[in-house]
Amino acid sequence: MKAALGPRAEARAGRAAAGGRTRPVREGARLLRRFLALPFPLFRIHKVNLANQLTLLRIALLPLYAWLFLGDGVVSQWLGLGVFGICAFTDWLDGYVARRFRMVTNFGKVMDPLADKLLMLTAMILFVQLGLVPGWMIVVIWWRELAVMGLRILMAARRHVLAADAWGKAKTALQVVAVVGGMLVYCLQNTLNAAVPDWRLRLGNLGSAGWISAEMLDTNAVPYWAMLASAALAIVSGIHYFRRNWEVVCLELEDAERLDP
Repeated sequence: MKAALGPRAEARAGRAAAGGRTRPVREGARLLRRFLALPFPLFRIHKVNLANQLTLLRIALLPLYAWLFLGDGVVSQWLGLGVFGICAFTDWLDGYVARRFRMVTNFGKVMDPLADKLLMLTAMILFVQLGLVPGWMIVVIWWRELAVMGLRILMAARRHVLAADAWGKAKTALQVVAVVGGMLVYCLQNTLNAAVPDWRLRLGNLGSAGWISAEMLDTNAVPYWAMLASAALAIVSGIHYFRRNWEVVCLELEDAERLDP
């Protein structure tokens, strides 16, 4: 008959079993870190976990993305689009790594959404500089972003979570369409202008579908109308957030009034 274990022995056995289960997970994270450390020296910093390193990499790549996309050559612009794609991929990858390898930290909870907003803000500023969209649209979108961010801070102070709703998700989706579509149209315009100067005429001769394609590529309609819809949804979703949580805002104002000497 097997002897009964004492409480301490059972605890040690439980920890050993848990360690055996998590060992493959840790080994997988270590191998992934070594693979990524080949092109990126940032991943050789072992005091920062892999998920947070991916987030920091996304922020570090933003100046390179801006410099390449604003370049005069077509190759530079396509490379800038590629760097943007890498940044977008790390946005998914850092979340997957954090959940899969149990690397969720308070640093990541704060910096991951901040890195996402910095990526979108950088792209929108480049659009304004290149004349793809007017500046007032970006002002409206980021006025809303900062206002909702402040509301989230107020909610967190009262131990509430401001979850994203359907309006906010639709706004974000339209922003992605505007940014990605705008970059593709811009790169295709410059590529066609350099390779086939009469591409507008050739597309127009292909019928109605060719004429529509020429109009879309020859103008900034895709980023303009998508960004306009995103700005409109930003206003609607911002109003919805504040109307749904107006009681919290009033409570904070009342507390501030009582504390004011």
